[in-house]
Amino acid sequence: MILKSHLLSMVLYALLVSVVLALIRRNDRKSRLRYGLTLFLVMVVGAVAFGWFMYLFAR
Repeated sequence: MILKSHLLSMVLYALLVSVVLALIRRNDRKSRLRYGLTLFLVMVVGAVAFGWFMYLFAR
C-alpha cells in the first residue's frame, strides 16, 4: 500500500479518475475543468458520507 491513510488513498483515486474522465468526456478546457472538479467533489463527499453512514451501523 502506497499511502497509510485510507482517506488519502481514496482522494488520490478520486483525483485520478476525475481527471481521466474529464479528459475523455469533455471537449473544451472550461467544461473539462468544471466537470472534473464536480466529479471529484461528488466522489469524495459521497465516499465520506457513505463511510459515516456505515459507521453508524457498525457499533
